[in-house]
Amino acid sequence: MFASATPLLAEQRVVMVGGDGRMDQAIAAERLGLSTRALEVMTSGTGTVECGGIRATAQLTGKADTITSAAHTFYDESGRSRAEGGRCVFRIAGQTYNITLKPYCGSTTPYAVAGHRDWAVAKLDRPVGNARVYPVSGAPARGMQVMVVTGEGRSRTYDFCRIREVIGDAPREIRTDCTGVDGMSGAAYLSVGRNPAIVGIHVGFRSAAPGTTAGYSAQHYTFGTTVEAGFRKAVTASLDARF
Repeated sequence: MFASATPLLAEQRVVMVGGDGRMDQAIAAERLGLSTRALEVMTSGTGTVECGGIRATAQLTGKADTITSAAHTFYDESGRSRAEGGRCVFRIAGQTYNITLKPYCGSTTPYAVAGHRDWAVAKLDRPVGNARVYPVSGAPARGMQVMVVTGEGRSRTYDFCRIREVIGDAPREIRTDCTGVDGMSGAAYLSVGRNPAIVGIHVGFRSAAPGTTAGYSAQHYTFGTTVEAGFRKAVTASLDARF
């Protein structure tokens, strides 16, 4: 597994499955038949996490004080909390929010387990105002088109791609042809439409030749996890204030 959180100030790797499908806000808005302002509002729940020297993606999920991301956003290759190297914060709309509680993760050793356990639910020190809160959708299906939003504010990029496989036991692994970028860890796979919902969370990529562009295959793809089983229960617990 190649995870795609990235050290701050490091050069990003880009893993292209069939090509680079990312686009800026204006092109994505045109594709959806929206104004750029409408798209900005629609995806305003996406932000970035900085934790112990790395940057990843997270988004408001279910409530304005709850985010979902990848477990390796918070735990390193040794299973050590990244918070030991500095505080963990969520940045969105030019504001910074502290992550106050130990995140609830599918694993605290995410580099040593199957990718479908690489998920996290975390609480913020206060609710984010005036931002989109994404709901969790039903189970994704093979062939479903999804949108992946990365970055923050007007610097966001958008990728429209497809789920190629959904495999294993719940929470299941999602394999996609989305473009993989360092810093994209934890980004939601969103349903495409005017009311996007989360169908999964991006984890990373697997490739025999990660520096090349190649078509989707068993040796070259990006992947994530469905929001099912323990992951969905963690989100529900947060919504019920039992987190």
